[in-house]
Amino acid sequence: MTASSEHKINPLLRFSALFLFLLVVYAAWLVACWPGILGQDSLAIMLEVDTRREFQANKPAFWYMYVNWLYGTSGRVEVPIGFQMLISAIVCARILHWLSEQRMWKSFAYCLFFVALAPSVIYYSSSLYSDGIYAIALSGMLFEVWRSWRLRAVDKTAVLMLALTVPFALFARPNGVLNLLPLLALAWVLPRSPRIRLLMTVLPWCLIGLYGQITYKYNNPIGSIFPLALYETVGFLEHRPMGLWERNEPRVTPKTVEALTSTGRTLEHIAQFHDHYYWDPLIFFANGPTLLALPPKAKRTILREFFKYNLWHNLPAFAASRVNIFLYSMLANGGIPGPTTAQYVLPKTQSVSTLNAVEWATTPYLRDWFEFSMRYRALLWAPWVGLAIIFIGCHRVLVERTPVKVIIIGTYVVQLAAVFTFSIAGEYRYLLAFFTAPLVLLPVLYHPANAHA
Repeated sequence: MTASSEHKINPLLRFSALFLFLLVVYAAWLVACWPGILGQDSLAIMLEVDTRREFQANKPAFWYMYVNWLYGTSGRVEVPIGFQMLISAIVCARILHWLSEQRMWKSFAYCLFFVALAPSVIYYSSSLYSDGIYAIALSGMLFEVWRSWRLRAVDKTAVLMLALTVPFALFARPNGVLNLLPLLALAWVLPRSPRIRLLMTVLPWCLIGLYGQITYKYNNPIGSIFPLALYETVGFLEHRPMGLWERNEPRVTPKTVEALTSTGRTLEHIAQFHDHYYWDPLIFFANGPTLLALPPKAKRTILREFFKYNLWHNLPAFAASRVNIFLYSMLANGGIPGPTTAQYVLPKTQSVSTLNAVEWATTPYLRDWFEFSMRYRALLWAPWVGLAIIFIGCHRVLVERTPVKVIIIGTYVVQLAAVFTFSIAGEYRYLLAFFTAPLVLLPVLYHPANAHA
């Protein structure tokens, strides 16, 4: 065997070894919680598929199309879950292989043991939630954007990885559309031939995403701005024993109160269902005020009065609420269904999946590992490192002003600002993309200057 052929084979063997290792670990965990992690959002999207959209989960159209394609045709929820775990393993193995080729061993070790094999990443990769695959796909997509930008080319590997990651990074979550910006920036700087290759890879997915938005509309879409205005407005009315507001101006306008009570619910009844960490009681509880059913005119009034008066006269309370929900989410304090919740979800669906179809000897140890990670989730789940690297990246961007770093770091900053500002539920999964951010930010910030691209 010649040296050149050995050079060609070894990279493939190294990638295959990494990929198979990750796949075995992921598969072992999937078997331990077979057919996967299912929660309320999982139930909602499964019911939407089962009822042919008579029940509507109000999730992104692409996520419905994806679940309908794999779960709807097979009746087995482990099929879409297994597919997204496969993609997660490919993306992680691809970046880890690149790090090993560049001899970035510290970054390699961290990304392997504390990202690719992290409890939160494996957990959400094995769940019927879009957040896990979104977080991994975003890192994989931005990594290929960065590498293609440096090369001024889109090679075959980049084409393959972008084809796998772009649909989930752009369309699996409502805020994913913001991630189109780095792709547009890359197209701008590329020469003509690689630009055409990039467009031929990305454009078909954009057309599919647009088709989904046009075809699968929701009767009562939730949106992003109105839920924030509604949730915070109710919070502004919370009882305060000092009574300082009564001496000055009203906390919210009379028009706001009239709109909130337009369906016959009293302010006292609404206040009973205000939670400092979740808006769900105000909307989804059967005995609650179900404020999402307010008349359109009342919704417009609440939104208008929020920006006209209520927000500015309650700015400290608004800021405190944003910090409170963000920290609650970051410390993984809520919204995490257990590994065995599928037993309660499956009977409510038409799925033919079976619980614990396979029992391995490692199953009890893996569940014990999950419970251990949950006890120390403030260390093992919280995205401390990812957020720290984002802030370090911001400093470097201000000093170096390298365009590609501005694009990559800026994408995470914009996403962080969006999550911080608009989150109305203390869900850890909303921050998972920042946990996986080191997969791309460590190469971007710490790649040796003398290493070839």
